[in-house]
Amino acid sequence: MSYDLSTRKYLLLGHLSMAVLFVMAVLFANERVLLSDSAYQLFYDINHRGMLINDSRYSMVLTQLLPWLAIHLHLPLRLVVITYSVSFVLVGYACWLVTAYGMKQHNAATLMLFVLLAIGGTFLHCISESFQLMFYVPMLYAWMCKSDGVKPFTYYAVLALLVALAFFIYPMSVFYILFAVGFRLFEEGNAFQLTLRSKQVVLNRPALITLALLAFYIILYWLIGPSGHDSEFVPTWDSFSQSLLHFTALGSFQAFRSLYSQLYLVPTLLLALTLLGYIRSRRWWKALFVGGYTLAFLVASCIIYQVGDSLISRERYFVPLFFIVGLAFLEDELPRFNSWQQKSFYVALIVLLVLSFVRIHHYVGLYQPRMEAIAQVTRQADAQGQHKLLVTRSNADQIFPLDIWGLALESMLYSAQQGPEHTVTIYKEEDDFDRSDTNLYDNPDCYVAVNWWKQWWVSELNPRYFTLPAQGYKELLPDTAGYRFAEL
Repeated sequence: MSYDLSTRKYLLLGHLSMAVLFVMAVLFANERVLLSDSAYQLFYDINHRGMLINDSRYSMVLTQLLPWLAIHLHLPLRLVVITYSVSFVLVGYACWLVTAYGMKQHNAATLMLFVLLAIGGTFLHCISESFQLMFYVPMLYAWMCKSDGVKPFTYYAVLALLVALAFFIYPMSVFYILFAVGFRLFEEGNAFQLTLRSKQVVLNRPALITLALLAFYIILYWLIGPSGHDSEFVPTWDSFSQSLLHFTALGSFQAFRSLYSQLYLVPTLLLALTLLGYIRSRRWWKALFVGGYTLAFLVASCIIYQVGDSLISRERYFVPLFFIVGLAFLEDELPRFNSWQQKSFYVALIVLLVLSFVRIHHYVGLYQPRMEAIAQVTRQADAQGQHKLLVTRSNADQIFPLDIWGLALESMLYSAQQGPEHTVTIYKEEDDFDRSDTNLYDNPDCYVAVNWWKQWWVSELNPRYFTLPAQGYKELLPDTAGYRFAEL
């Protein structure tokens, strides 16, 4: 079997993988969408009938187009939730189709399948920008490789668009784009030829233009002004040096280590095979670049994300390792495999994808008890005519598995799927919650959403999807018979 990732079996595997992901996104739409950031974004879109663009991440528009249309067509809330869940899959599938069929860059298309090997917990954090980038950057890389047969103006206009698409989804995209640039920089074909000290140096033109575009967008981004949230991605020298001194104690490193055996053995093996191939062929600079960049990315990620985060979402920090290692493996090592090795690789890829989808089911199982608790509480509250509930932190930990900040919005999005009149909101009390402030919990015109922005107005709810009666809050308490509601 000759090396050819354009064969029907690889294309079929791509279609099947995306189809399975789509079906799971439909079946587990509530588990995907009713989770902190994604619940907040969809809730905002419904009530403002627009799109929420945070921190200059304009590429978020793509994944909001389908739910935006569903909202304007006044589709039932359950369908709106499903459209939001599948929109991320459809955008990824579109990137794969464009790369595999439009650009005919099958290495990059197969690279997108590598990303699915790390989708387990990230599947529930559907809004994860790291995961979206794993489709955008391979598509950008594919276009960098496809410079023949396209008019220069069209080629560089599309290149500028693809760099913008990747950059304006997440600040960490700089790491991914720089790797793609570095990997292509000294490739021949559409290249500049320079003479330095009587030595010919070949620099790939698309890679250089991509680097210039990236620099331009970074300058533009800082002129616009990064948010306080995004400024956290640039550590100070003091915090950087302290993090290096206590590297193994960082919560992010602990998270990486705890997930290593079940998730990161695969990229480690691929990296080892690729570096061994470089050494055997004496491609020392390539070995240094790929190996060094992989290590630098791991260290940088651990320093930037210095918390362990939740079990559900923490693996998204290191998903790019599959991109960095996978790109080098597919481009430089897999073509060296003989026939039986390539067949073994194809079978192994299928097995790993199946295991990855099984991991999704595992993580869904971890989140479902929380959904069941929300379902039970909201049904009982609706039956008793109480639509605003407050639960203390200690009681919330007993009633709702997983400590996640979006409970108030998650409960509204879940309960209102039975009809807007069934809307119930459950706010988890924070340490700084002041019960003497009657304007918060006794005011029939408002409800409480998140601890950093507590007072939200009932009049601003989209009445097609949510309604709250004129009443104050009651406290949610666990009871031997289930739950009970007490006066504050």
